[in-house]
Amino acid sequence: MGQYNVLMAAEFHGFNPELVNERNQRLEEACFERIPTIEDAWEIAIEASDEAEAKNDAIEKFVNAIRTYPCELKLVVHAGESQILRRKKVFEP
Repeated sequence: MGQYNVLMAAEFHGFNPELVNERNQRLEEACFERIPTIEDAWEIAIEASDEAEAKNDAIEKFVNAIRTYPCELKLVVHAGESQILRRKKVFEP
């Protein structure tokens, strides 16, 4: 197993702006580090057997941290040299 740095760029639609600080705190508690130069970009170090598993684990952790907030989430996920993943999820109230 190796350690992979996974970069995640997120776009939130319909997210309550009053909850942004709370959302960011939950993501930091889930071990995501905010990239301050890009709005809603995060990085996390994941132990995994390959890049695909690292990306899937990072997506799962990210979604679990924000799933209680009603919004539409669009993600672009990248790790290493493998394909960039694009995901869209909708969380209902």
